[in-house]
Amino acid sequence: MDQSLFARFVRLGVPTVMLDAQGRARPSLARLFNWRYAGLQDLPQVSARPEFRAANAGLRYDYQLIDVGDFHGRGEYEPSPYFYQNLGEAEFVCATYQYMRLLGYPAHSISVITSYNGQKNLLRDVFRRRCASHPMFGLPHKISTLDRFQGQQNDYVLLSMVRTKAVGHIRDVRRLIVGMSRARLGFYVFCRKALFENCYELTPAFAHLVRRPSRLHLVPNEIHPQTARLVDQDDEGVQSFVVDNVEHMQALVASHAARIQAALVGAPLVAGPDAAVAAAVEAQVEAEAEAAEGAAAAAAKKKKRKLDDGGGDNDDHEEEEHEQEDEQEDKAEAEEDPQSKKRKTAAEEEDEDEKASD
Repeated sequence: MDQSLFARFVRLGVPTVMLDAQGRARPSLARLFNWRYAGLQDLPQVSARPEFRAANAGLRYDYQLIDVGDFHGRGEYEPSPYFYQNLGEAEFVCATYQYMRLLGYPAHSISVITSYNGQKNLLRDVFRRRCASHPMFGLPHKISTLDRFQGQQNDYVLLSMVRTKAVGHIRDVRRLIVGMSRARLGFYVFCRKALFENCYELTPAFAHLVRRPSRLHLVPNEIHPQTARLVDQDDEGVQSFVVDNVEHMQALVASHAARIQAALVGAPLVAGPDAAVAAAVEAQVEAEAEAAEGAAAAAAKKKKRKLDDGGGDNDDHEEEEHEQEDEQEDKAEAEEDPQSKKRKTAAEEEDEDEKASD
């Protein structure tokens, strides 16, 4: 019962062909799982193509283990037997996803996976509450379990390991390999480091993960996919700051979102809850503004050249009129759309309930 159909064929002597090269993941990510396959090499494309060579904007590392401590005084818990959940990891994963979306990562390029159905349900609840109705976030491509996600992949994968008291069934090497091999460009594991790094069955993969810092390192002033930083760039040449815990990450996201919103409406920036985070986010907004000014200046020069050449004047006016008409139509549709009306989110209602109970 513990053997797959393919394993049975091999044992019966059926002729098989073993692949000896992978073309899914960066070479650095492939080291997390290639130890399982004798002689597995990388295809040239994973070292040559631009998306594999560029670093992940706003994130110091292309893969990292993030150590998640107790959240509100607890780690894993069981609302019912064997229905394992970990709210701290769910909130941290959600906040990391929100941060990536604010930097411009497409939602369809990010998947969230976990090793337990209970955590999958909790993750879906948290994402539905904090992201589904928010225009800056939306939902990721998938929120699924390891078993369900087998055979699938995505550019960026956020993995929640859930357990804080015992390793659980992730010690099965088949589940471990599925978890380690789903990401192409970025892979971030949220877990209790002290528990998993001492598990013998996980050593080949976690030996690579634990070599990097266990607190999430972020890089300010980068926007996806415009970063010029390379994935193999030395640590000394990269300025980054460290996220201490779940609350710190949530404060960063709130501060960043507020600054983007303020920049969109032209309002003054409001100081965030964390000075270092606020400074980093403000620097990024300034960088975005400079880039927008540069684009506007280039467009003005292009228009001037057309006018100097004696053509293009009427076309430019027509394009401007069409743009204004499109903007008016968008505003009208937004006013008619009931989803665009102001309403309390579940998170806001919970906050109000907590304040009332206090």
